Amino acid sequence: MSETLLSIKNLTMKFGGVTALNDVSIDVKKGEIAWKYTLGHDKALSLEEYDRLDDAGKKQIEKVAYLSATSRQYIFPPENDPALYTNHSQKDHNLSVVIDKGISSEPYFVANRDIKAGEEFTNNYHEFDTAIATLEKKPDWLK
Repeated sequence: MSETLLSIKNLTMKFGGVTALNDVSIDVKKGEIAWKYTLGHDKALSLEEYDRLDDAGKKQIEKVAYLSATSRQYIFPPENDPALYTNHSQKDHNLSVVIDKGISSEPYFVANRDIKAGEEFTNNYHEFDTAIATLEKKPDWLK
């Protein structure tokens, strides 16, 4: 039986006058996917579109996106998506990047340890960059 890593209770998300989620509770267990690229939800920006952005637009994309080695597009979550708020922690991150093309054409994040109530999602950006560079990565604990 796997342990619960993240417990979300009574989550409500409102966007303008629309309630997208109302009083939702979710448990994420060790080894479960915490984020995965979803076509039609997540955003993709071509290199040509990126080149046409002004400096401020490029800086914003570089804060929230990664350059996909498979599609050669910048991949990023849409506005107000909780994935935008995943932060960096080099030593004590609670998400690990995995590349498994049988599951997703893009890298995805898997919960790797207990996440206490109120704790933010964190990943090691360097681990993510290494995975992107090699296109092959499974954390040791997942093998």
